[in-house]
Amino acid sequence: MKTYSPTQISTFETCPRKYRFRYMDRIDTGVETIEAFMGKRVHEVLERLYRDLTLSRLNSLEELLHFYEERWRSLWHDGITIVRDRYREENYFETGKRCITDYYRRYYPFDQDRTIGLELRVKIPLTDGDPRYSMVGVIDRLSYAGNGVYEIHDYKTSTTLPDMAGIDQDRQLPLYQLAVEQMWRDVKEVRLVWHYLAFDKEIRANRTREDLGALKEEVIGLINRIEEEEEFRPVENPTCNWCEYRSLCPLWKHLYKVEGLEKGFGEEEGADLVNRYASLKKRLHEIEEEMKSLEKALLNYARKEGVEIIFGEGYKVRVKVDRVWRFPTKDKDPAGRRELEDWIKGIGRWEEVSYLNATTLDKILKEGRWDREELEGLKRFASPGERVSFYLSRTREE
Repeated sequence: MKTYSPTQISTFETCPRKYRFRYMDRIDTGVETIEAFMGKRVHEVLERLYRDLTLSRLNSLEELLHFYEERWRSLWHDGITIVRDRYREENYFETGKRCITDYYRRYYPFDQDRTIGLELRVKIPLTDGDPRYSMVGVIDRLSYAGNGVYEIHDYKTSTTLPDMAGIDQDRQLPLYQLAVEQMWRDVKEVRLVWHYLAFDKEIRANRTREDLGALKEEVIGLINRIEEEEEFRPVENPTCNWCEYRSLCPLWKHLYKVEGLEKGFGEEEGADLVNRYASLKKRLHEIEEEMKSLEKALLNYARKEGVEIIFGEGYKVRVKVDRVWRFPTKDKDPAGRRELEDWIKGIGRWEEVSYLNATTLDKILKEGRWDREELEGLKRFASPGERVSFYLSRTREE
């Protein structure tokens, strides 16, 4: 039976294909982003700081920075990638150094609590012993603040600071809370602490029993989706630039192919097809704009002359104007649309005007939104098919 972690669950949500590459195919590309490399080195320093403190040894800031530099230099390798062209290795090295310095000065002499676990591997209970929902995780630092209060500390070297809405959506630390509550009987309170080191900022939060109950249900649903998934399709998202599997991914591997050719995009069949397709699309857009302009002029002429059919050389255009009622739409007036739907349901006429949306039904099946029995019933009405779409967009420098 598979064992899941919060990181695995998040990876699947972000991109199912990346999940397959990493956790099912177990592909090691040898590529590591410099952001990940910096984060590991900073975590090693903080682990050393608190591990030595458990044996009553307080490292000086200079000692820790020396250790950081030693680890950076000795573990640096050719597979480390820097996506942002404006930055160099030394920029990230100095950022990590600043993270360590700010943290040391903020919490010195580190007597706010007592550390009871570092890089602590824990089992996360989602159900009463059901092996299908087995989860594990690793807590950066677990501390005891006294009077039954435990604190879960997570160290982030990200250069993006989330707002409280983003913190509230974080699953990792609340899942660790479930593990901590199971490990000790004297737990009265669990505090969740995020350290955003690049900003020298600490964010604290608590989760209620209702929050944790809803979290369990949500994660169980995601595990069910993973277990039932067959395609593991790639999803383009903001983290693609930092993904180590770009050269294998159907969304990006053609780019690596053409960039590796001597003449680049000029000599490759697929690139030539895209160039021709883009040229036709541009002409089509120009034609559509001209058509709209002509249709507006035809309407104005018909109204001015009081005619419905306008004749040309070998052609004629009928300009037919029908009076229609317009109603609020979900995209332009969602509040008005909801009010309209509620009113129609209230008078018992909903079934006369509602319709089955095939796209919605497709998503219900793919995402497993209904109960298992309902999904099986819906599948009786469904048959496999294929929808092919083409989307053209400009490439841009990220």
